[in-house]
Amino acid sequence: MTYHIMYSVQVAAYLRRSAMRFVFLCIEANNAPALRQAAASIEREYGLRLAIDYFTPSNMHSAADWEHLAAAVARADFVFGSMLFGEEYVRPLSDILSSASCPVCMIMSSPSLIRQTRVGKFDLRPKPAAEQSAFRQWLSQFQPKHGHGEIQRQMSLVRGLSKMLKFLPGKARDIHTYVMAHQFWAASSPENLRRLLLMLIERYVPGYKGKLPVLDPQDIPEMGVFHPESPAPFADLETYRAWRRKQRHALHKGSVGLLTMRPFALSGNRAHLDALIRALEARGIEARAAYSPTLDMRPTVERFFTRPARQRGQAPTADVDLLVNTTGFALVGGPASTDPDQASATLDQLDTPTLDLFPLVFQHIEQWRTDDRGIAPFQLALNVSLPELDGATDPLVVGGMQRGREEITPLLAEIDLAAERIAARVALRRTPPAERRIAITLFNFPPNLGNAGTAAYLDVFTSVFRLMQALHAAGYTVDLPASVDDLRRMVVEGNALLYGTDGNVADSLPVEEYRRLFPDYVDIEPYWGPAPGELLSDGKRLHILGRRFGNVFVGLQPSFGYERDPIRLLMSKDAAPHHGFAAYYVWLRKVFQAHAVLHFGTHGALEFMPGKQAGLSAKCWPLRLIGALPNFYYYCVNNPSEGSIARRRGMATLISYLVPPVQQAGLYKGLRALKDSIDRYRAQPDPGLLADLRTQAEALHLVAEGEGDAYVAALSHELLQVEERMIPVGLHVLGEPPQTGEQIDTLNLIATFARVPGGPNQAPLEPLPVLVGRALGLDYAALTGRLRHDPAAQQQYRHIEEICRAAITALVEHGDGRAADEALKRYVNLNPHLLAPLWNYLLDIQRRMTTEREVSSLLRALNGGYVLPSAGNDVVRNPTVVPTGRNIHAFDPFHIPTQAAATSGTAVAHELLERIRAEQGAYPETVAMVLWGTDNIKTEGEGIAQALALIGARAVADELGRITTVELIPLAELGRPRIDVVLTVSGIFRDLFAAQARLIDRAIRLAATADEPPEQNFVRAHALAQAAELGLSVEAAATRVFSNASGSYGANVNHLVESSTWEEDGQLAEAFITRKGFALQPGGEWSESRALMERALATVSVTFQNIDSVENGISDIDHYYEYLGGLTKSVEKTRGVRPTTLMGEVAELVTPGASRVRSLEQVVRLESRAKLLNPKWYEGMLKHGYEGVHEIEIRVSNTFGWSATAQAVEDWVYQGVAETYLLDPAMRERLASLNPHATASIAGRLLEAHNRGFWQADEETLAQLREIYADLEDRLEGVR
Repeated sequence: MTYHIMYSVQVAAYLRRSAMRFVFLCIEANNAPALRQAAASIEREYGLRLAIDYFTPSNMHSAADWEHLAAAVARADFVFGSMLFGEEYVRPLSDILSSASCPVCMIMSSPSLIRQTRVGKFDLRPKPAAEQSAFRQWLSQFQPKHGHGEIQRQMSLVRGLSKMLKFLPGKARDIHTYVMAHQFWAASSPENLRRLLLMLIERYVPGYKGKLPVLDPQDIPEMGVFHPESPAPFADLETYRAWRRKQRHALHKGSVGLLTMRPFALSGNRAHLDALIRALEARGIEARAAYSPTLDMRPTVERFFTRPARQRGQAPTADVDLLVNTTGFALVGGPASTDPDQASATLDQLDTPTLDLFPLVFQHIEQWRTDDRGIAPFQLALNVSLPELDGATDPLVVGGMQRGREEITPLLAEIDLAAERIAARVALRRTPPAERRIAITLFNFPPNLGNAGTAAYLDVFTSVFRLMQALHAAGYTVDLPASVDDLRRMVVEGNALLYGTDGNVADSLPVEEYRRLFPDYVDIEPYWGPAPGELLSDGKRLHILGRRFGNVFVGLQPSFGYERDPIRLLMSKDAAPHHGFAAYYVWLRKVFQAHAVLHFGTHGALEFMPGKQAGLSAKCWPLRLIGALPNFYYYCVNNPSEGSIARRRGMATLISYLVPPVQQAGLYKGLRALKDSIDRYRAQPDPGLLADLRTQAEALHLVAEGEGDAYVAALSHELLQVEERMIPVGLHVLGEPPQTGEQIDTLNLIATFARVPGGPNQAPLEPLPVLVGRALGLDYAALTGRLRHDPAAQQQYRHIEEICRAAITALVEHGDGRAADEALKRYVNLNPHLLAPLWNYLLDIQRRMTTEREVSSLLRALNGGYVLPSAGNDVVRNPTVVPTGRNIHAFDPFHIPTQAAATSGTAVAHELLERIRAEQGAYPETVAMVLWGTDNIKTEGEGIAQALALIGARAVADELGRITTVELIPLAELGRPRIDVVLTVSGIFRDLFAAQARLIDRAIRLAATADEPPEQNFVRAHALAQAAELGLSVEAAATRVFSNASGSYGANVNHLVESSTWEEDGQLAEAFITRKGFALQPGGEWSESRALMERALATVSVTFQNIDSVENGISDIDHYYEYLGGLTKSVEKTRGVRPTTLMGEVAELVTPGASRVRSLEQVVRLESRAKLLNPKWYEGMLKHGYEGVHEIEIRVSNTFGWSATAQAVEDWVYQGVAETYLLDPAMRERLASLNPHATASIAGRLLEAHNRGFWQADEETLAQLREIYADLEDRLEGVR
C-alpha cells in the first residue's frame, strides 16, 4: 500500500522553501502513524514543511504503482527502508534505488537493497577492488552477506558503535547516521521517529547543519511489558506486577504471554493487540504483553514469561499458561532466516502451547475478506509456514489496514474467536484430569458399518482402547469397555438397528435446540434445505453417533454428504456442511461441553470444509464448526501436506503416529514355484525345463523378452522386482514400537541409500551395499545396471543383500556395532573404523524408532503442554521423523526445490522423455502432470523440478539462498525441444506451494514468449496456435497451471466411482474438468478457465504423476485414480485418444538399476502382486480383524478405480481377487465373520467390474459371486 502523509504549515520567511521530501519503504505500515505525529511535531516546533511518502508492498501490484514509487524516489531528499524481502519487490526496488540522487539508507533487508545504501561518504554500493582503501576495507564489515542470519549479524554489528562514532566527523558521522537509523527505527515511538527525522534533516538537507538538535534515542527499555492503560512500558516484571495490583481487573482464570516486536509496541499502532488484551481480560485472563528488541525473541520469553528455577541446576519454568506469538515471525530469525531447533528448545522448556496470531501485511482488510485464498502467498510463508517450524498452531488473522488508512484496525470477530480459543486452552490446562471431558472423533467414510474407524495405516479401535487405558491411568474419568471388540461394538453397532444409522446413537439434538445453539444453520439451508435435513435426522432431531464412556466420548464424524447426491455436490464449486455435520460439533462444544477434541487418524472432513485457504475468517466453515474447542489430531507421520491443512484450517495440533514397517513383498504360491524352476534351470539348463518356465510364466501373466538364457534372466528380473518391492505390512497400533524383525527390515532399507547425518562437519555415509560390494571387488552401481539381463549380476546382487541383512540383524539384535562387524567378517574384510559412523547412525535411528511418545505427547498436550515439532516424511526417506508423537509440519517454503531435488527431478524427466522417444519415435509435445503437496514435501520439490526440467527451465536462488525466480535454460544447453507442460495440482499443493506454482507458471510464460523456433519450443508453438484460436495474447494463451477454486479441494472423481453413481466415462471427465478448471493467473489468483484447460489438454499425449511413497501406493489411497485417472480420462475425452500414462516411482520402490519411470499398467501389476494377492500383505492386515478386512476392501475398490478411469487393470487381477478372498470358502467365512459389510462390498465391486465391462469373468465364477453376494446381503439384514 502507498501512504501519502503531507503536512504544511505557514513558515517564517527565513526558512521559506519547498517541502522536504522523505520516502519510507517498509514491509508493513505500523510506523506510519508515529511518523505522522513526528512530522507534525517538527512542523509545529521548527516551522518546517515535511512531505512523507510511506510505501509498503501491500498494494504494489500494477505498473502504475511502481511508476508512482519511482517518481517519489526521484524527488526525495532522503530514502529510508527496512525489512524488505521477496524477489518480486526487491528486484524492481533495487532498480529504482540505483538511480536515486538523494541519500539512501536501507536496513535489515535483502542484501541487494542494503547495498543501495549511501549516506554521505558511507557508501555500501560495490566498488572495484582497485578502489578499496583501508577505510573501505573496514567498511566491508557492513556489507551484507549471503545466507541465513544476516539480519541478526547486522543488528549485532550496529549495537556497540553508536556512542563511539557520534562525535567523530566526516565518514564516521555518516556511519553513525546509519547505525543510529537502526536504533531509532527499532524503538519507533513518535518521539524517536521525531529525533530520526531531525538528525536526517540536520545532516543531509542543505542549510540545516547546526540548526537542529541531534539527540540520542529516547530512553525506553530494550525489552519490556506494555499495557493499553499504562503510559509507558515496564522494564521488569516486579514493576509491572506492582502496577497490575493497582488495577481493578479480576484476572484469576489464568495468564497468557503475548509476544510482539518493539516497533509495534512503541509506535502506538497496535489497536489489534490492545483489543486482544482487553478481550482476554474480559474473560478473566491476564494478558502479559511483552516486546522483543531483536528477531531472536528467546530472551524476552525467558525474562517475562518464566519464573526462576527453585534450585541450582534446574531450568526456569513457565509463568504463563500459554504463549501467543503476535509478531508474525518465527521465534528466532525473522523473515530472512529461522532457527527452529533453538526455538523449539526454548519452547520445550517453557512447556506451554504457542499460538500464532498476526495482522495482515500484504493486503487490505477488504481484499482479504473477498479473497478466497485468504492471506497473500508471501505472508503465508512468513506468518504461517515459518512459525509452524517452531510448533506454533492456530494461525489466525486479528487485524489489518482498511483501504486508504494507515492505522491497524482490529478484526473484532476474529479477535473474539482468538480470545475464546486462548481461554479454552487455558481452561484445559487448569482443569484437573478427572474433570476433563475429551471427545475422541473417528471417521467413517464412505459411511457404513464396515468403514467405521477409517484412518491411514492405523488400527483405530485397538489404538483408541490403548489410549483410553492410558487416560484412565492418568486420572481421567473413563468407563473402560471390557475389550477392543466391545469398544467397537458399542460405538459402531449398539442401537444402530433401532435408528437405522451407521453407528450407535449417543444422543439426539432437537431441531429447536440445534437452531438456538447454532444460528449459522441459516447459511446451511440454501444447500441442504431447512433444518434438520435428511442426513442423520428423523425429521425432528439430529442424531449424534458414538458412545460416552464417562468423561470420554468416542464419536463418529458425519460424512461429507456426497453419498446422497454426488453429482450435484461434486459439480458445486462451493457448499456447506450439512445440518448433521454441524450438529455433531455443536453437540461436542455446547452439550457434551468437551474441553478438547481428538481427531483420530488421517484424515477427516472438518478441515476441508469451505472457506479461505489460509488465514481464515470467523465466517469460514472450519472455524464456525470447531469454534473455541482445542483440537488435537493423531496424524500419520508420512502425510505432512494434508496435516498442514488440518493445522491451518482446522486449528489442529498434530501428534504423529508411525506407519507399519515396510518389508520386501517376497514371493508366494506360483511366483515362488517359478523362481524355484528358474534356480533348477540355472543349475542344469534343459530345453524342456525352459518350455516349462514359459508355461509357468504365462499362467502367472508374467511377460519377459528374449530367448534362452536372456529370457530366463529377464524373467528372473521381473520376479526380482516383485520380490523386492517394499510394502507396509499390517497396521500400526498407537504407542507400539516396531518389533525386532521389523526394525531389521527398516534399518536394512535405510542402509541401502546414501545418508547425510545431522550435525556439523559430518561426512556423508555411503550405502552399506556399496561398501560390501567394494570389499568383494565389485562396483555396485555397475552391477545393478546389469541386473535386467545378467544372471551372474543377479546372483552377486543377492549375495550382497544377504551379507548386508546379516550385518543389520546382528546390529539390531545385539545393539552393538561390534556384533555387526563380526557378522561381516564371515563374508568380507571391512575396516570397522569405516563402518562405525554408519552403525552409530543406524543405532540412533533404532533408539528413536522405539521411543514411545505417541501417547505421552498427547497426555502432555491435554495437560496444556508443548508438543515438539518435527518434519513429516517417510521413515526410510527421512529418519529424523522418529520418534513419532510430534507436531508434524511441512517445510521451509523459501528453499523448494532443493538442489538435490533438482538433480533427481531432472533425471526422472530425462527418463520419461527418452522412454517416450524410444517407444513412439519422437519427444512428446505436451505432458500433463499431477502435482501433490505430499510427495513434493517429502522430496523437497522433486515434482516441481521435473516440471521445470521438461520446460527447460531451472529455479534460481537469491542472495539469501531462497528460491525466488526461474530462468530458461538456453536451447543449445538443453539439447532438445522445450516440452509443453499442463499441470493439475491438488488443492493442498495450491495452498502449500503457492510460490512454487507461480515459479512454474512464470517458466511456462517465459517459454511461450521466448524468441525461439516453435519446432524447438512446443510451449511457444501451442501458445501461438491457441492465442490465434481464442483471440488472446500469447502469454494469456500459455495458461497451464490448474487446480480447484480457492478454498475448494479434490477432483472428486473418486466419490463418483465409490458411490457407483456414474453412468458413462464422460461424467468422470466432466467432474474432473469442472472441479480442476481454475487457472493460476500471473498475479497469483485462481480463476475459472475451463476453455483454456480443455484447449491445453487437447495437445497432451502423456499423463504423469509421481508415486508418493513406499507406504502410499496406487491401490492404497483413492486419490491416485481421482487425479491421474481423472486427468487421463479428461485427456481422452478432450483429445479423442487415450494418452500414454506413466508414473514416477520413489527410489525405495525400484530395484537398483531399474528405471523410475513405469507405465501405469506395470505399476498396477506390481501393486497387485506385491500387495493385494500376496499372503504376506493380506495376512498382515487380517491380524487386525475388522479393520484389516476394511483395508482389503479399500485396495479392491481403488484397483477398480483404475479400470474406471484408465482401463489399466487386467482380467487376471480381478480373477485373483475373487479366488483369494471369496471363492475360497474358508477365507470368505473368515472375512465375513470379521467385517461382513466390507466383505459384501468386495463381492459387489467385483460384480460391478464385470457389469461395466472391466472384467471378462466366466459364467461359473459370476454365478458363484452372485450367490456369495446374495448370501452376504442376507447376513447383513440379520446384522442390521
